[in-house]
Amino acid sequence: MYALYVLAIAVALGMDAMSVSMAVGVRWGGARQKFRVAWHMGLFQFAMPILGWIAGRELAALLHGVGTYLAAGLLLVVGAKMLIEALRSDPGSVAEHLAEWKGFHRRRADPTRGLSLVMLSAATSIDALVVGVSLGLRGSGIWVVSVVIGVVAAVMALIGVEVGRRAGAKFGKGAEIAGAVVLILLGVLFLLV
Repeated sequence: MYALYVLAIAVALGMDAMSVSMAVGVRWGGARQKFRVAWHMGLFQFAMPILGWIAGRELAALLHGVGTYLAAGLLLVVGAKMLIEALRSDPGSVAEHLAEWKGFHRRRADPTRGLSLVMLSAATSIDALVVGVSLGLRGSGIWVVSVVIGVVAAVMALIGVEVGRRAGAKFGKGAEIAGAVVLILLGVLFLLV
């Protein structure tokens, strides 16, 4: 049961990485670009839950008795936010905005390099930070969960780039919606267990 729970979290969190990677893959789908996207998405998805878990552990002592409800609430809020964003925006719109960003890169610069890639990786892993806080509030372990989240996100990002390269970004919205629904269901599960 625990393995399925961890895998469900990892897949839900990987949906953002996958949908953004699909949008990237439409235009930038070479071998080096696939590797860079998968590596960075996996690394950020691995690290963010650990940072959140540290914060959650510190808060758990202060919030004894309500930690589980707060953890469930965080997952419900993040899931609802993801669902609203997925319904309102085009698939992988973060990637498209960064591809047009004019800061350090020229217009339509490769988003699999430099600051654009860091920003994409950070933007898609904020939810993992919140999940880490939730796990810290519950007193759950983090290392195995973080490794699974990172590996699953890297694989999903790699698949996303390839799917984007082959089929465009038409599946991105569905992936984002599915990820949001899974997080909402996990929040409800926190309340029931």
